[in-house]
Amino acid sequence: MITSRNTKILGFFSTICRFFGRDCQSTFLLKTVLIISAILLMASLQSNALAQDAAKTDSTFFVQQVQDLIQQEQYATAQIMLEERIQQEGMKPFYLLWMIRNGLQHYYRHENYEIFYLRDNNSALKRSESDSLGNVKIARLRYPQRLLQNIIQSYTNYARAYKLLGDYYDIQLRDLSDFDFVQKDDIKDLEEKIFSNYIQAENLGLKSPYIYRWLGDYYLNSGQPDLAEKYYRKNIESNAKDAIPFFRLAEINYQKKQYTQAYNYALQSLKYFLPSDVYLKYDAERVAAKSLKTLGERDKFLYYINESIQMLPYLQDSYIDLYHFYEENGNTEDAENVLRKMLMNNPYDQKGYQVTEKYVVKQKSYYFADSLSDEMLIKYENWDEALANIYWFKGNLAYYRGLPPEAKKFWDLSRNYMRRYLPEDSPLIKQVGEIALKKATN
Repeated sequence: MITSRNTKILGFFSTICRFFGRDCQSTFLLKTVLIISAILLMASLQSNALAQDAAKTDSTFFVQQVQDLIQQEQYATAQIMLEERIQQEGMKPFYLLWMIRNGLQHYYRHENYEIFYLRDNNSALKRSESDSLGNVKIARLRYPQRLLQNIIQSYTNYARAYKLLGDYYDIQLRDLSDFDFVQKDDIKDLEEKIFSNYIQAENLGLKSPYIYRWLGDYYLNSGQPDLAEKYYRKNIESNAKDAIPFFRLAEINYQKKQYTQAYNYALQSLKYFLPSDVYLKYDAERVAAKSLKTLGERDKFLYYINESIQMLPYLQDSYIDLYHFYEENGNTEDAENVLRKMLMNNPYDQKGYQVTEKYVVKQKSYYFADSLSDEMLIKYENWDEALANIYWFKGNLAYYRGLPPEAKKFWDLSRNYMRRYLPEDSPLIKQVGEIALKKATN
């Protein structure tokens, strides 16, 4: 590139040539002019290259700085640096999206989803660095929805913008799940907004394990297990090491009666669950155990089902699975031991009583039921809910034994205990003694 300075120099030497009246194309002076011009041109090009290298170096250094700050949990400082960069260089999508992502991922509170607040975590720094920072720094992300919509309007193929807009709505959906009284239409509206943005980001080529998992959940909840399976597999293929897609695939394959695949996926999910994911681990071990039972792997079934019981001994489902295994194999002693442990550990859930009641009536094991009830009455004598369930259970069994007056006495006791923790018009109170009403109606 010939700069204005170079042009002036060339004009100066051309004037000299005309002054001496020489033919500039063949004179020594022209050669001198050309040599000097070439030198100036090379110097100019080198200067431009150095400027470009300097800008590139500065940009690389800046990116590394921001990444380091975020890694050190200095979210507010990183946010402020990104804002200053945008002010210097304009609304470039790269910096804008990075700023929005930092805000949506690391905010600690927000105002109506319009302003998101970030702060530095000084505890993440060494003591000497933390002491020098003084008060905690605060930064804000303003109106991310509007910023993202403007980016999408200007850059329709920017997949990352669609992903972040989906994240923005996903924050709202997760917040709604914490409330009991939520309109289903509000949830559905947010789900559709998230879906439309995530599917657009995916169609534009963005490979996001989180999007794959979210879409898998969306299709599974919509009753489309085949599409759900497709996206869970994509998540796994991205090497995300996320337990949930493995677990969902285990459930899907179990429903499809593909028990070997169900067992393998359940086993994989157990590798990646966090220590706090005990309920999910419990469910995964149940899927593995039930798959093994169907495959005829008796010893492995017993191992995994007992593992789940030891993990959460107050949940009834695994006890019921184990009970059915023993009952199907004619092992009544072990079946009764399992039922006893189940109700002694959890006298509150009706499912366990119903299974035990069916077994007792079928096997006519009323002595076992009486013995179990007596043990439970002693252990839970101060727990109204447990006592209500125990007397309901005893009333039903008395009725099946042909003792209606005794059954009525136990049912009345059950209702009285229920009234201590339930309103008088509770449907549960009305269910006590229903078997007698049904039989009378029939």
